[in-house]
Amino acid sequence: MSGGPGGPPPAGGVGDLPFPSGEVLLSSSRLTVRSGTREILSEVSLAFPRQKVSAIIGPSGCGKTTYVRCLNRMAELAGLTITGEVHYRGRNIYDPGVNPVQVRRRIGMVFQRPTVFPSSIYENVAFGLRLERQSRLEVDRGVVRSLKRAGLWEEVREDLDRPALALSGGQQQRLCIARALAVEPGVLLMDEPTSSLDPIATQKVEDMIYELKKEYTVVIVTHNMQQAARVADYTAFLYQGRLVEFEETRQLFESPQEKLTENYITGRFG
Repeated sequence: MSGGPGGPPPAGGVGDLPFPSGEVLLSSSRLTVRSGTREILSEVSLAFPRQKVSAIIGPSGCGKTTYVRCLNRMAELAGLTITGEVHYRGRNIYDPGVNPVQVRRRIGMVFQRPTVFPSSIYENVAFGLRLERQSRLEVDRGVVRSLKRAGLWEEVREDLDRPALALSGGQQQRLCIARALAVEPGVLLMDEPTSSLDPIATQKVEDMIYELKKEYTVVIVTHNMQQAARVADYTAFLYQGRLVEFEETRQLFESPQEKLTENYITGRFG
């Protein structure tokens, strides 16, 4: 599916995507974002299938991070003006009456740099579960389950009272992922989650992402095209705030429909 730099895909973000519309869990329709008079995103329509990994690539400043933060209403915290729609399980999350806090629990976010709390490993993961007033037994089970899903359990199981800040950078990032997973979101958004990690830690996170898609829908922003090729089922290319192309990852990298996409992935920009 190609949006073309001069025109976005059809409203609703489904259009002629290579998967049935019934499998779409999250989508944006003509999403436009402005900061004052400056337009950051222009009518971006995309749809993300269930239990798949979708990557968003593009040059610095193209709007990747802004876009993904719109998907769980975090962008509005920066005072940006947002128009268009984002649908999760068929409902526009920007409708009046929709609680943005609940949106952010159902559509979790992992940031570029680990943001662990200055408390124990256990308390970091238990944070969201306690807000939901779960029992101690439920919290214990949730912590173990989430650490296992994040691939961290075997490394920390004997030392859950250890300060989270004492963990390595890669472990801290997986702890942040465990914390996001603890409240059972339907979607996990990841904004360049390995950009500050070494190759070994990066591989652990990528292996975990591959396992997570068995249960979750994952959207990952990455500046690393090799990473997109490794982990993503679908890839979207943004340029200057517009969607240029969205295809199955192999198709986009091997036979892009748009010349702009081809120039970007082959390094012939400029």
